[in-house]
Amino acid sequence: MMDVASPEGGRAVEPFDTTRPNIARVWDYWLGGKDNFAADRELAQKMLAVHPISAQMARENRQFLGRAVSYVAARGIRQFVDVGAGLPAALNTHDIAQHVEPEAHVAAWTTTRS
Repeated sequence: MMDVASPEGGRAVEPFDTTRPNIARVWDYWLGGKDNFAADRELAQKMLAVHPISAQMARENRQFLGRAVSYVAARGIRQFVDVGAGLPAALNTHDIAQHVEPEAHVAAWTTTRS
């Protein structure tokens, strides 16, 4: 997907293409999410054929995120930066941090497109 200049001087984005797989949606699929399409699920299955524990690794990575954010939030950290946040999924950084400390703030940044 490529950004293109719009007549108003801003940036326009090409239409959303559900036929092109996206790694963030592949992870969403592996995590049991709902924000993925047939192309994403097909790529996820192809990846599992090559590296069968990829989905397990994605789930374990998310579990580690939960433990790490909970640990530091419980010890007074109130500001978090989530780089490469990807698609919203169950138990994102802000969900975990604000569960432990409702006043926690999270800035999320990603470059994922489509």
